[in-house]
Amino acid sequence: MVLLITGLLLVLLAGICYLSVRNSRDYLEMQMHSHAQDTATSLGLSLSRPLGQDDLAMVQTMVDAIFDRGDFTEIIVRNPDGDVITRRTLQPPPHLVPPWFVNWLEINPMPGISEITDGWRRVGEVRVFADKDAANRNLWVAAKQAFWLFLFVGVISWVVILMIVRAVLTPLRTLEKQADLICNRDFTGQQPLPKTRELKRVVQAINRMTRQLKVLFDEQVAQIEQVRNQAYVDSITGLGNGRFFNAQLNARIESPEEPFSGVLVRLQVKSMGEYNEHYGHDAGNLLLRRIGQVWQQALEGVEGHCVARVTGTRFAALLPHQTIDQVQAMITQALGRIQRLDGLNLGGSPVKLYAGLSACNVGDDPKLLEAQAAAALERAESFQSGHVEVYDQAAHGEALAPSMPGVSNWAGFLEEVISKKKVVLHYQPVISCVDQALMHYEVLARVAVEGKLITAGHFIPLVERFDMVSRFDRMIIERLIEQLKNQQNGKRVPLAVNLSSHSVREEDFDGWLLATLRNHPDVAPYLIFEVPEITVRTAHGKLRRLAASLRELGAKLTIDHFGTTNSSFGYLSGLQLYSIKVDSSYIRDIEDNLDHQFFVQSLVRIAHSRQILLTAEMVEGEGQWDLLRRFQLDGAQGYFLGEPQPGQEAA
Repeated sequence: MVLLITGLLLVLLAGICYLSVRNSRDYLEMQMHSHAQDTATSLGLSLSRPLGQDDLAMVQTMVDAIFDRGDFTEIIVRNPDGDVITRRTLQPPPHLVPPWFVNWLEINPMPGISEITDGWRRVGEVRVFADKDAANRNLWVAAKQAFWLFLFVGVISWVVILMIVRAVLTPLRTLEKQADLICNRDFTGQQPLPKTRELKRVVQAINRMTRQLKVLFDEQVAQIEQVRNQAYVDSITGLGNGRFFNAQLNARIESPEEPFSGVLVRLQVKSMGEYNEHYGHDAGNLLLRRIGQVWQQALEGVEGHCVARVTGTRFAALLPHQTIDQVQAMITQALGRIQRLDGLNLGGSPVKLYAGLSACNVGDDPKLLEAQAAAALERAESFQSGHVEVYDQAAHGEALAPSMPGVSNWAGFLEEVISKKKVVLHYQPVISCVDQALMHYEVLARVAVEGKLITAGHFIPLVERFDMVSRFDRMIIERLIEQLKNQQNGKRVPLAVNLSSHSVREEDFDGWLLATLRNHPDVAPYLIFEVPEITVRTAHGKLRRLAASLRELGAKLTIDHFGTTNSSFGYLSGLQLYSIKVDSSYIRDIEDNLDHQFFVQSLVRIAHSRQILLTAEMVEGEGQWDLLRRFQLDGAQGYFLGEPQPGQEAA
C-alpha cells in the first residue's frame, strides 16, 4: 500500500513538473516571438528614413543600438532584392544548460519580421531572432527550483501519507493477527480500540465474537475434561484412579524405547470401615481427600511421578529414576506427615498406614511387580502403623544400576560415551494416517556394551542419576545437525529428538539450543524437539518462550507422552506447538477400551481446532492402526509401522 501511494505520488509530482516546465516553455516562446515582432516593427519604422536616404551608417548604428540592449541572437536588414544590408549575430555563449534539457525543450520561437517602407515605397525588410539560450537558461533555473520545491513537498506529503496509512492500517493488521489467534483458539480481545469510528465498531464486534467463541470453546473443553475425569480421576481425592495408574504402569514398563526404572509403591489405609462407622462417611471421605493431598505433595518433587488412589483404601505411586533407599526415606516421611493429620489424631482413631515397595525396570512383568509390592505391603502390616517394607531388595536388585557384563563403572562408562559421542542412532518412522507417507523419523539412542546395543530405557535413567542428561541431549543434537549438514537438501528428512525436562529447565540450555540453530539455519526446519508433558507443569513459562523462538527459526516443538499428568487442556492455547503425541497408555488397549477411544477422539478435535498435529506411539497391531486412521489422527509410530533401524531406510 505504501509503495503504491509512493509510486502514485512520484508520478503525480513528475507530471506536475513536466506540465509546469512545458507551459513555461510555451509561454516563453510566445513572449519571445511577441518581443521579437515588436522589436522588428519598431526597428522597421526607425529604419525607413535612413534606408530611404541610403544612409547605411545610420542603419548600422540603429541596428547596433537595438541589438546591444535586447536578448537577440540575430538581426538582419535586407534590401527589396533580398541582399543583406547589415547583420548582427550573437556569439554562442558557453553551455550553461545540459544538452538533454535543451533538446527536450526544443524552443523554436518565430522570428519578428517587418517590412521597411519610405512613404509608399518598399525599401527593405528587417528580421529579428530572439535569444533561445536565454530562454533555456531561465527555464533551467525555473525547472530546478520547481524540482526541489516539488521534492520537498513530495517528501513531506509522503511522510504525512505514511503516518496516515499506518494509523489506518495498524488496527487492520491487529485485526488480522486477532483472526489468526482465533483460528488457533487464542481468544484474546483487541485493546485498545482504534479511534476511527468505523474500525472501532468492527473491532468491538470481533471482540464480542471472540468472547462468545471463548465461552463455547471452554465449555467444549470442560465437557471433554469432565468425561475424562470420570474415566481416569478419583472423584474423592482428585488423584488418578486405578484404571489410570494401571495403564501408566503397563505403558512405562513394557516400552523398550522409553527410559524407565524406579520404584512401585503401594500404600494401605487400614480400618477405614471402622472410622466411617464412628465418624460418618463424610468425615471418612474428607480424611481420604487429605491423605491424597499429602500423598501428592510428598511425591511431587519426583519428576515424572504418577500417584493414584487405586481402590477405596489403597493408594499407589510410580516413582521413576529413584533408588529403593531414596524412596523408602521419602515414603517414611510421607507416612509421618499423614499420621499427623487432624483426622487421624482423633481420640480412638483406628486408622493405620502401611506401605510396600518394589523396584522395577523396563521389561519387567507388571503383574509380577504388583504381586511383589503386594507381598511387601502384606509383610508391612505385621509391624506397627507407619512401617515401610521393601520387597526382597537383595534378590530383586538395585533399580538404577542394572547388572551388565563389561560395565563396572556406569558413571565412567557414560562419561566416555558423551565425551566421545559413542552412541548409535536408530531411526523409527512416523507414518501419516492420511496417505501412509513418511512424516519424519524419531531418533532413538543406543550404546554398545561388548558388541550388544543397549536401548535408552536401560541407560538414560543412569544418565539422569549422574546429572549428565543436559550434556547427553546436547551431544545428540550436535550429532543430528552434523548428519543433516552432510546430506543434500533434497534428501533431508525431518528428525524428531527427545529433550528431557531437566534440559529445558536448565539455565543456559535454551540459549545454547537457539544459538546453535541460528548458526545452522539451513537444517533448523528439519528438527522436531519432543518434550515430556511434565515439562508443561515444571517449566511452562520457559517452554512457552522456547516454542515461540523455535518457530521463528523454523524448528518445531512437540509435547510427548500427552495425557500422563491429567493436566487441563487449557495450556495448549499458550504454546506454539507442531504436534502432540498421545501417550502409549491410551493406545495399547484402545481397541477394547471405550474410555481411551473417547479420550483420543476428543484430542483429535481439540488439536485440529488449534491446527496442531496429533500422533500416536507404540502402535503394535493392525487393529490399532485402522482405528487411529478412522479417528483421523495425523500420524503414528510403532513396531507395526516400522522398527527402529540404524539407517533411515525403515519406512
